[in-house]
Amino acid sequence: MPPEPAPTPSRRAVSPLDHRLEAATGHDIDTLWAYRDRGVLDEQHAQLVDQHRKLAKTQTGVIFHLRLLNRLSSGEFDVAGTLFTRIDRTVDQLEEAADARDAAARDVLAALEPI
Repeated sequence: MPPEPAPTPSRRAVSPLDHRLEAATGHDIDTLWAYRDRGVLDEQHAQLVDQHRKLAKTQTGVIFHLRLLNRLSSGEFDVAGTLFTRIDRTVDQLEEAADARDAAARDVLAALEPI
């Protein structure tokens, strides 16, 4: 039997603005992050990557709360007052996460403007 192929590396981050960064810089997101980690980017590009990392982190928060809300509404839990309280809390947290993501996206766009 032939050996199993090495797993392909998955992308570190997924954000709504990945395609714009890749088009503006000519590099994929993973390459930009690697260049930032090695310290080979100029100041403008380094700031852009730093802002993108914040955006990716906030996007992860949005996805987490969406999945939690989906799980809570899936029928897995008994319908009771505590479930409604938990759903309300999750919706509030999702709203906060989306606001943070939107602010981070504005910061990325501002950092992208001069490039």
